[in-house]
Amino acid sequence: MHVPGLFAAKNDVTDNLNAIQLNLTRCVSEGMLDYQDAYYNELSDLIDETDLCKSWDELIEVITKGKTLEIDVAAWLSGHGQNSISLPWPKPPSN
Repeated sequence: MHVPGLFAAKNDVTDNLNAIQLNLTRCVSEGMLDYQDAYYNELSDLIDETDLCKSWDELIEVITKGKTLEIDVAAWLSGHGQNSISLPWPKPPSN
């Protein structure tokens, strides 16, 4: 079953999660500690979840988790004197 815009939105969500993970990885490689790789592992799990989404409802759940994780990672980075940018998250099509 084809769900309008879902494939492109999944790609955008994956790109956002990868961007957060890349920024996190860069900061960890510079010496910041991600305690037990908690954020990194959560991001990896969300990337996997995104791939499995078959509906907008499922993707919206991932987006909500991703936005929360984006805020958590931004706060963590801020605590270490680093900046992050706000990412544009996809929105479901209007009915």
